[in-house]
Amino acid sequence: MTNEEVPWKRLNRRLVWVNATRFILSLLPSAFSIFVLETATGWFEIAPFVFTTTIGVIVSTSDFLRWLRTRYRITDELVEIHSGRIFRKYRSIPRERIRTVDKKAKLRHRLSGLRVVVINSGGSSRKTTVKLDAVTTAMADDLRRELMGSAALDAEERPEETPIARVRWYWVFYNMMNVWVVITVAFVPLTLYPFLQLIDINIFLVIRDGIDWNGLGLGWSIVLAGGAVTVVGALVLVAQFAKDHWNFELVRTTTEDGTALLTRQGLFSTREITREDRRIRGIRISEPLLWRWMGLTETLIISTGLSVWSLSDGEAASAILPRAPISEVRRVAGVVLRDESRPLEAPLRRHPRAALARRLIWALALPAFLSGLVAWLEATNALPAGLWAFPLCAVPLTLLFAFIAYRALGHAHVGRFLVVRCGLARRSTTVLQHEGVIGWKLRQSIFQRRLGLMNVGVATAGGYRFYETPDFGMDQVLGFTGQATPALFEEFLDREAGSEMEIAEELETVAAKHN
Repeated sequence: MTNEEVPWKRLNRRLVWVNATRFILSLLPSAFSIFVLETATGWFEIAPFVFTTTIGVIVSTSDFLRWLRTRYRITDELVEIHSGRIFRKYRSIPRERIRTVDKKAKLRHRLSGLRVVVINSGGSSRKTTVKLDAVTTAMADDLRRELMGSAALDAEERPEETPIARVRWYWVFYNMMNVWVVITVAFVPLTLYPFLQLIDINIFLVIRDGIDWNGLGLGWSIVLAGGAVTVVGALVLVAQFAKDHWNFELVRTTTEDGTALLTRQGLFSTREITREDRRIRGIRISEPLLWRWMGLTETLIISTGLSVWSLSDGEAASAILPRAPISEVRRVAGVVLRDESRPLEAPLRRHPRAALARRLIWALALPAFLSGLVAWLEATNALPAGLWAFPLCAVPLTLLFAFIAYRALGHAHVGRFLVVRCGLARRSTTVLQHEGVIGWKLRQSIFQRRLGLMNVGVATAGGYRFYETPDFGMDQVLGFTGQATPALFEEFLDREAGSEMEIAEELETVAAKHN
């Protein structure tokens, strides 16, 4: 059957009844405020409910019109979708460019036996994504198997799945260690205020009058307020973690073309993402400074054609684990990469002392510059006298950060992988297969040239596309780049080394030519 002969299909009819139900429910808040609550007599009192109703009516009507005008079909070459009544849209994705198939379901979809299938070609924009909202659960499973290369499996036989990781509920305590504990609480009273006003409750007055703040004194008032904010914020984050990662599991499933990584998670809204193993080129872990002492990290895979900006429900489609302990991440990485050398656990080669000297210089220069700037402002009477010394008080802290940033630097070759690590505020470790390297970028500033240092960037076809590590020693650059891509640098590896300056200039020329 040719592409033109493949019939167009409509989204499932149940979506109409789902939207009809949502339309009726969206009318209830305004009806409740007008006919039940006697206090809701003015525009200001009923405005929040009217706003909620308006949004619900608009969304429900829009979804119904979308259902009327949406058609899709899957041919041997393309996934196509037509949509829109006023603005007609046509979107297609070549099947060979499909990188992930995400099966999601909000609560209303789950109650009606529907699913949303998101087909992503790996880009970061909506143009690289096709969303089928909504199809039946059985159809969603069939689409995922067909598009990810498992359609040839027996329909009555479940694909074989090998468990890799499941959520550990003590991880929730790690996710509570977050600045959002405080920020989240700030939105709670602001959100509740207009609705509680309808029943003559002012939440700010309740907080003010419910406790004898004057009797507690300033110190205990701060302790009580801080404790309440921490507890409420932590409970909100616990609820958020449970909602997003309920029944989380990472498995390896069989497909027609081999195997794929599959993640499942979600409580009210469920989500499944499939990523082909044959496209995986590496893994990247990220450890923010404030989490590092707890051994926490975030984990992303580097997959050909899958950008790290490809999102699914606001989360990177390349994320394969929630925030988890580094020991668990290393174990999972070994299974995902299917390499016994376990590159994330290998010792890394230190960068030269000149890299530390460069950071120490900046650690001293920045406070000195700020101190001089403040002194100049004092001399012009723009600032009170005596403030120039305050920036210098930060020198011990900046020196500490300089040592931390230097100790984060490292690189190595482990089996068929290269490993690079760098970062102060967010230390990142990248593991990449040698065959995943498609180019190099070597960069050197005037100050680095005097210290004999060079930045080495590796280009690949997935993830962030480009990973740069600063301040390699000149004697390290050739060995590191040449071991991963010997054909590219064989002219330097086979001849006698010249001066560091000549090698640096020639490497920059070659890198620019091949990039």
